[in-house]
Amino acid sequence: MRSRAMRRATRRYIWDRMKVGLWFVPLVMALAAFGLSWLFGLLDELVPNEILNNSRFILTGSATEMRSAMLGIAGTILATAGVVFSLLTLPLSTVASQYGSRLLRIFLRDRITQTVLGIFVGTFCYCLATALAIPTLALPASETFGDLPQISVTFGLIFALAAFASLILLIQHISTMLQAPNIVAAAGAELSDAVGWEISSEDDETQKPMEAGTTESLVESEAYLLRVNERGYIQFVDPEIIVNLASESDLMVRLLCRPGQFVFPNETVALVWPAAQVDTRLGKYLQRAIQIGNQRTPSQDIEYAINQLVEVAMRAMSPAINDPFTAMTCLDYLAGGLASYVGSGEISPNFYDNNGKVRLNFEPASQAHLLGAAFDQLRHASRDNAIVLLQILDAIAIIGQEARSAEVRQELIRHVQLVQEESQDGALVEPDQHRICLRCEMVETELRTANR
Repeated sequence: MRSRAMRRATRRYIWDRMKVGLWFVPLVMALAAFGLSWLFGLLDELVPNEILNNSRFILTGSATEMRSAMLGIAGTILATAGVVFSLLTLPLSTVASQYGSRLLRIFLRDRITQTVLGIFVGTFCYCLATALAIPTLALPASETFGDLPQISVTFGLIFALAAFASLILLIQHISTMLQAPNIVAAAGAELSDAVGWEISSEDDETQKPMEAGTTESLVESEAYLLRVNERGYIQFVDPEIIVNLASESDLMVRLLCRPGQFVFPNETVALVWPAAQVDTRLGKYLQRAIQIGNQRTPSQDIEYAINQLVEVAMRAMSPAINDPFTAMTCLDYLAGGLASYVGSGEISPNFYDNNGKVRLNFEPASQAHLLGAAFDQLRHASRDNAIVLLQILDAIAIIGQEARSAEVRQELIRHVQLVQEESQDGALVEPDQHRICLRCEMVETELRTANR
């Protein structure tokens, strides 16, 4: 159970790392290319060349010609791949300079970019493998046909044509991808995924409604201190794995950290009861369910997903760029993601095993803290722009329509009041201040009269 749980947590973390790497899809397609070369070679052995000689769609020729053709295509593909990699430096530099280096993750995980790279790498590997499979001894010049891999060579040409077609697709995709609405939409999708994971974990069979007083009775001095050996950000925590390990050893675990928090070596990240039942080996298994890295990831870190959108909006509002429309687009996605999160209600921090016993206490992100992360910096940066301030108020109104608790609505009212104060302290003209004041009063009234 323990080793299987450890492997499952590791696989999930590695898969998240693979999604943001440019090497995984090309590697898979390169291996597939070697497999296709072998399969088409078997097919060539089964189909006599005499059947294919009169076909207009099958390449024919001597062994030397076929080998030269495959090597020539492989060389051309390799040279063109250099152009492809050069094209990829443009969006990387543009995204890093205009939207922030954190947004590079969005470009690196783009499936079309990874697939185009994979097509070039796969085609090169296929042509090279096919060329090496052709006999090195050339047939006499008068003997054009023989037992040669005609099907394999034909498909090599087809794959080369597909690679050049994908180059056109890549150019068109890059020109579309670099548009601000598409960058913001990709960042908004990561926020939705993070919110969706948090909400879905609430409905998981290992988690049930919170019970008051479940973990308060445990004495901290009697707990086993689970420490980390690395320095960095907590990128991923797998509650299911911890619950399985705790259930097997009859333990209760309280996490003192959450994804996105920075930890230091030898820092305590969890308390485990009873301490007598935790040995060194079990402690290592529990440690490996908490993955630590150099940067935060939005897979479980909702605040980081919010920060990505806020960073794009903040850069758009800078005097050098002065693009309030991008900031307004970011606010639309922030409103959608936060509305879904607050609409789910308070998320229970307790996770249970199959017998209904509490095994893990995992404090979720505070809704008030996430609202502050979304609006505090952007509100201050937009104090001289009435349109963006009004958009912030619209976002607050959308979130307030889904808010279930009075505490969240009160927090939203506080942000409305802060928007009004920012508008008065900024350089807005009086008509704009009046518009914002009226809108603040309207949103605040809606929040106070909401009955949810």
